[in-house]
Amino acid sequence: MSKQLRLDVAQLTDVGRKRPHNEDNMAYVMPKDPQVMTKKGALFIVADGMGGHAAGEVASEIAVDTISNVYYQQDDGEDAPASLLRAIKRANTLIRQRAAENMSRSGMGTTCVSAILRGGTAYIANVGDSRAYLVRAGQVRQVSQDHSWVEEQVRAGLLSRDQARSHAQRNVVTRALGTQSEVEVDIFTEKIEDGDTFILCSDGLSGQVSDDELHTIVDKYQQPQESVYRLVERANENGGPDNITAIIIHVLDAGWDPYPVPVGGRELANAETSVLSRASSSSLRITPKIDESQTQPMPPARLNGSANLQEPSRTALAPARHKNRRLLLPTAAFLVLVIVALVVGGSYYFLRPILFPTTNVDASLSDASTQVAQAKKNLGANQPGNALRALSSAQKDLRSLDHIALSASQNQNMKQLQNDLVSTTQSAITGYDQQSLIASLPCPSTTSAAINNGSTNTQPIAVATANDAANKAFRYALGADHNLYQLDNGNTLTTKQSLPGNPRVSFVNSDQQHILVLTSMTKNNATKYSLDVLAPKAGTKPDVAVTTLDTYTKNGVVPTLLTAWQSDTYLVLTSPTAPNSATILDFSMNNGKLGNPRSLQISISTSIASVAAFPNHQLFLLNGDGNIQSLQFGSNSQASSVVSQHPIPLPLTMSAKDFSLQTDVPVPGQPSSSFLALPVVSHAAFLTANLVSNAPRLYVIDGFYHRIIALQVAQNSVTPMPTPANGGKTGGGVATQAQPLTMSLVQQFVSNDLFNTVKGVATDPKNATLYLLTSNGQASQSNLVSVGVDPQANACTP
Repeated sequence: MSKQLRLDVAQLTDVGRKRPHNEDNMAYVMPKDPQVMTKKGALFIVADGMGGHAAGEVASEIAVDTISNVYYQQDDGEDAPASLLRAIKRANTLIRQRAAENMSRSGMGTTCVSAILRGGTAYIANVGDSRAYLVRAGQVRQVSQDHSWVEEQVRAGLLSRDQARSHAQRNVVTRALGTQSEVEVDIFTEKIEDGDTFILCSDGLSGQVSDDELHTIVDKYQQPQESVYRLVERANENGGPDNITAIIIHVLDAGWDPYPVPVGGRELANAETSVLSRASSSSLRITPKIDESQTQPMPPARLNGSANLQEPSRTALAPARHKNRRLLLPTAAFLVLVIVALVVGGSYYFLRPILFPTTNVDASLSDASTQVAQAKKNLGANQPGNALRALSSAQKDLRSLDHIALSASQNQNMKQLQNDLVSTTQSAITGYDQQSLIASLPCPSTTSAAINNGSTNTQPIAVATANDAANKAFRYALGADHNLYQLDNGNTLTTKQSLPGNPRVSFVNSDQQHILVLTSMTKNNATKYSLDVLAPKAGTKPDVAVTTLDTYTKNGVVPTLLTAWQSDTYLVLTSPTAPNSATILDFSMNNGKLGNPRSLQISISTSIASVAAFPNHQLFLLNGDGNIQSLQFGSNSQASSVVSQHPIPLPLTMSAKDFSLQTDVPVPGQPSSSFLALPVVSHAAFLTANLVSNAPRLYVIDGFYHRIIALQVAQNSVTPMPTPANGGKTGGGVATQAQPLTMSLVQQFVSNDLFNTVKGVATDPKNATLYLLTSNGQASQSNLVSVGVDPQANACTP
């Protein structure tokens, strides 16, 4: 009789008041049938959704439901990691399908960490930055591997763990379910021992609770029900800016690995399963912990769409040996006949479509011809989107004839239609781009150059530009080592800038003539912040003016974002103890120095991811949920919604020059609404602004769709002039609700290659140019991409 695996499990999600939607989801499934439990084990899932509005919640629910259903009810395989992989891949496909069906959920995705505990082995799979930990013998170890930008920098030695925990890009994930057609999954294997504790959690917990705190709480509060509550409580105490989800699995008794199931055994595909309640299970006894040194973890098995996974097969028990072997020859002959029958049947199966086609060739060719003709009519009526939909249907008809023998006339008709399809599709793509104001990059006014790290031994993570009094341009880069470097004309990081006290630089930005640097220094466990102003000068060191922020950073208040417009510099401050509010300071620049600021306190429902400034003390906020808001600093108005005059068309998946007969006809998606919202903020999204032809432009860097959206205030939209609180004196007004601000689309700049991963953005104060700091996915290589954004002054036109 085998030893059974016994577990004590508790789980908890804390939504709090930090988000309007619960984007975390979790479940654990334990089969009622002991045979199913032995064969498939117990499944645990934590999914942390992302996407505007409620899309993240939908994505995480799809992931949890699909993985559990496919693993237990649709996949009868005995290979647990392969079955888990297939379930995760199915969830990835369904999330993308659901996003395509409803454009308000376009771009939704979710991270996911899953664990199968079966017998004496745990199989852990993860995509994104949700984590799995193992606590054993007084030590805690992260089993999973984060798929995030900061984690890649840590693995490359460019960031320390402490730096990663507070880095501005810590929420940028490099892998998620639903964001790409194929998903790459890491799978880890761990031997289970009595007394082990596994923890699955979202980044709302791991980002706020250190490994030492995690171990201390689990060790102190040994019952999972109590420890999961204490962990979530500690995460909230440490800031808790996100939903917090955790599952704690305590191993009471490790089981024995399951025996192979013989051929002809009981069919388990429809075995009954039970999803347990989200309330924690009853507490049971804890058993002594075992020395972790006895077991070493296995490296991850990285699996993706190209992995050659064999379908699971049942394992037959070895036949008993008989003294009488007279049946050996007939049995062998029977097996040979079976093999021959299978070969013949399989050959017929694959050759049947060619030898005996069931498709009506002439009808398919006629349908394709009709669709191509309809597409041409749509183009004539300036409806390129409808033309692409008709062409996609025509392509499906033509592809249905790929493996069918055609007559000479049918083959000639086929080739004629294929050529017509390609040329018409290219025209339709061009027409769609022109209608949607999309410029496909690169174009003559676009350049991309690799950044040379020189002797600095660091990677740039942000850039800023400024001009001196003689209008000479200077560029600076913030390194991953939190030092400021000048970037020469050859895009090489050169001199480290000397700042008073040699502080840690956390943020850079600029106005037209100054580099603005947010710095900090920690001494005796106390952190002091300052705002340094650098005035670049040709041939000499820049002048530096330091403004201390001690008055504004008391009681845990932390400066997080920085922006400027001409003589106004804006600083956003937040506090872990007041997650539903933020303070904005407005400093006036005078002779290279910052004066006393005005302050404004605003209410927020989520974190602020980026900020940009306009004339007349107008600010734009990109929130963590993807929504963009406008704020008139100094007035009695709360941040108002920003809407577009018309829904902004989504870019196609390829340009006209990239389309060929072998690629799918791109079909345009429908924008959800006129409200400006990005689908996934964690895919490197930023706001910035500059002047073009003396008119202010707002630029939205949308990393998910690899585009820059250029906007201006619509002519029919009235922007209220500021009404300073407290008569314009230094002090704090509390903002109230304001009317939506309408913006009109000027142009879109799209490139899947140039904008693969955006780490930072800066504007040229002299020219209508944006500088984007990008990465091609390699930790050792960064590029500086310059994009001319004036449609009337460069060739970047749709």
